[in-house]
Amino acid sequence: MKYISVLGDSISTFEGCNPPGYKVYYDIDRQQANAIYIPGKTWWGRVIDALGGRLCVNNSYSGSLVSGTQYHSGCSDERTSGLHNASCRPDIILIYMGFNDYGYGAEPEFVRGEERDAFEPAYRRMLALIRKNYPEAEVVCGTIMRSCLRFDDAWVFPERFSGFELTRYNGIIRRVCEEQGCLLADLSSLGMLYETLDGSHPTSEGHKTMAAAWIKCLAGLGFDVDANIF
Repeated sequence: MKYISVLGDSISTFEGCNPPGYKVYYDIDRQQANAIYIPGKTWWGRVIDALGGRLCVNNSYSGSLVSGTQYHSGCSDERTSGLHNASCRPDIILIYMGFNDYGYGAEPEFVRGEERDAFEPAYRRMLALIRKNYPEAEVVCGTIMRSCLRFDDAWVFPERFSGFELTRYNGIIRRVCEEQGCLLADLSSLGMLYETLDGSHPTSEGHKTMAAAWIKCLAGLGFDVDANIF
């Protein structure tokens, strides 16, 4: 049995599945609105099932960026050391972060001032700390997918939103992932759009699409996955 931990933002939260005190998007009301009633129907729940694994820690915090100096930033000491608990340490770590850096217009590359305020050095720091804290775990980084709206077939999340193109952030994820010796799940390269009600947070169908993308990428990386879980 492999233990699997998740590092993410609001997209990966689910009430009752995240560390105490962490901000959660998918509370009871939003679970009902998006028709996601159990953790097993989230993208990460489906992926863990496909890998035949068990959740160790879902370290996801709603609204968190990779960059920044807050305790909930993805590059912080708290987040990068909080992927285990007293009963397990992860064999696999799945990372899906960066959407909020893109959404809030965080500087993609270091320009001036505090390096952790820019996405690339923050993503590098995050992976370096995770590799240091969990040297035996396989670390898999997902690129950022684009979304669509359930009730508007013409709408797709824009390539440029708060000042910078999404492809720029995904290019950084690819580059830093390789540099740090991690595995890349290049989800965005598949061109799959996940369904939302608000443009950002997947519905049940959206989570299913995200899971399918993850599973396809993990299979391509050589993981033993059950692609028939749907």
